Amino acid sequence: MKMTEEDFYKEKIFNKSSINQIKVQFPELVNWVKIWYKSDRFKEIQKIKTFLTKKLKQMSNSGAEIKFDNQKLYHLFKWWDSTPKVCYYCSIPENILEDLHNQPNHINKRYPQRGKSLEIDRKHADLPYSDIHNLVLACYWCNNAKTDTFTEKEFKQLGKVIKRIWEKRLNKQV
Repeated sequence: MKMTEEDFYKEKIFNKSSINQIKVQFPELVNWVKIWYKSDRFKEIQKIKTFLTKKLKQMSNSGAEIKFDNQKLYHLFKWWDSTPKVCYYCSIPENILEDLHNQPNHINKRYPQRGKSLEIDRKHADLPYSDIHNLVLACYWCNNAKTDTFTEKEFKQLGKVIKRIWEKRLNKQV
């Protein structure tokens, strides 16, 4: 069995194997393991895992039933890592959220706890968060407004209106 760099990250970060366990299992990769362990990518994945774990805990604390073992958490990471960081509904990029909060007369009572980054939303509220194909990234405002009332298709239409409002407030296209 051969281990790739991505396999190493999964094994070390998500399966919580020790470096020594990995070195024993793959003695031919000892030098690579040292390099991968000190890489920026390793640090980035750890940071994303911590971020996602916090997000899941926040959603759980707000009443959602969320159960993610290490395997599901890894799949969630892969989804997050490959998903463009724009709101699925209004298309606002995550890097512009701060600009919205700095607008005059802008009110978000939950900022900075919510609104600084995109949130994980379910397109179909009746399906669990563990169904990765049902997940999208949403800005705080779209996620908050959609609730369980609107369907994905309905809220995509509302997202177009919200996008126009953001563009007007920011005086630029998003």
